[in-house]
Amino acid sequence: MKSSPILLLPLVLLFLGCQGPSEVATPAEAKDIAKEAFLWGMHPVAIYHLRFNFAQNELNPRAAGINRLSWFREPMKALPRVATTPNATTLYGVGMFDLSKEPAVIIVPEIKDHYWSVHLYDNYSRWWHMIGSQFNAPGPVRRLLIGPNWSGKLPDGFVGADIVQSQSDFAGVLGRVALPDVTEEEVRIVNAIQDRITAMSLSQWIAAGRKEVRAEDVPLTKADYPTYPGMENVQEAGKLTGVDFLRWVSLVLNDPSFTKQTDSHREVTAFARFERLGLKAGTPFDPAGLTPEIAAAVEAGIEEGKKEVLEGMAANFTEGQNGWKFDNDLGYKDTNWQWRAWAGLQAVLAPVPSRSHTSANCWDDSNGRPLSGEHRYTITFDLKNMPPVTEFWEMPLYDSEGYFYDNPIDRYSLNSFMLERGQLHTEDNKLVIYVQHDEPKDPKQRQNWLPAPKEGFRFTARFYGAATPLIDASYNMPGVVRVD
Repeated sequence: MKSSPILLLPLVLLFLGCQGPSEVATPAEAKDIAKEAFLWGMHPVAIYHLRFNFAQNELNPRAAGINRLSWFREPMKALPRVATTPNATTLYGVGMFDLSKEPAVIIVPEIKDHYWSVHLYDNYSRWWHMIGSQFNAPGPVRRLLIGPNWSGKLPDGFVGADIVQSQSDFAGVLGRVALPDVTEEEVRIVNAIQDRITAMSLSQWIAAGRKEVRAEDVPLTKADYPTYPGMENVQEAGKLTGVDFLRWVSLVLNDPSFTKQTDSHREVTAFARFERLGLKAGTPFDPAGLTPEIAAAVEAGIEEGKKEVLEGMAANFTEGQNGWKFDNDLGYKDTNWQWRAWAGLQAVLAPVPSRSHTSANCWDDSNGRPLSGEHRYTITFDLKNMPPVTEFWEMPLYDSEGYFYDNPIDRYSLNSFMLERGQLHTEDNKLVIYVQHDEPKDPKQRQNWLPAPKEGFRFTARFYGAATPLIDASYNMPGVVRVD
């Protein structure tokens, strides 16, 4: 009996290992798989987007290729939007390193009188190594970064503690140097410190004579990771929806430098389910392979995942006083995809290691009402009970999506450096911060003014060198009090 070619087509596709996604997943299954892909992939997608912009996107003026730092030479402003929940009290250095072919080198000279740090993270936002003034003050420090599968001859000049191995062939580098005051002279001093921090591939460092090399003088190496046409127009990874989000998940799965967790049962089984939507390593994702019904189900699944993450995020914080929710990495597990997805949405690269710094988040006023620029607020600190830190604290304000609010005075946070320098008004042993959209008429209030957008906003206070009350949430963080 002669078989119909139409009936044989699915069998042929299955035999070839390229069965169409709409033929193996019902809309209900597609929705569940898409939700799981969002929970697993939101933060890796956000990091892939970050790397694309800093290493590959030629439209980005800060793009620096791979194995090379891109320093922010001026204080970060609200525009352009670079990343969610940045701080405004340090100048950043961002580097995207590929350890699959050879190690990389980081050399930091002796740095006095300034907080500095260099943190290393992987494609899951796991902070796997930290150096800085809290740990190695004042330096000098050198590190040899090795990928998980590299084997070769180690260069001389490094001792055992200098050699660190990543779990992934991708290594993100985030450098910070404190900017205690926003003046031209202070910016110049910090820029000079940045110029002496070396980060580059081992072979290029040896070719340069094993000396300090300014970031801009490191030879440019263009990145060549998986892309698709038009991805340079994606401004915010957290805004990706439906099949567009799946495109980015596919990019992550098809990038061998984003080393996956082969020992994770949950991840391995999830990857098997992802294949039912056409998401598979070695196979570029084709949105055209999804029927309209499956595409709609994917859209719904991803939106359900976002909703679940945003509504359930409170469970991942330690409840503090007066509406503040404290955040540290103690107890964090790689299997907590909901928490990881929330960070990818609104706080890329969090949670940060409590050994370095912690944060406290606030979305509501002291009476539990959502923060909104339609109202005015005060935050009152007792000068005898300021946040206990060894380094500095900072009080940044973000819009509801986690970005700095663009305001007329370019002020995005207040910090302990300003208090120490007498730049904030204090009275009766109190520091009162005035949070409102309109500029205060009282000059003393204006001195302590933190501009807020007309719409909703939030705080993510930072504590660098946090003492235990900031880690276990026992510190009495003052509430955000609505005054009108």
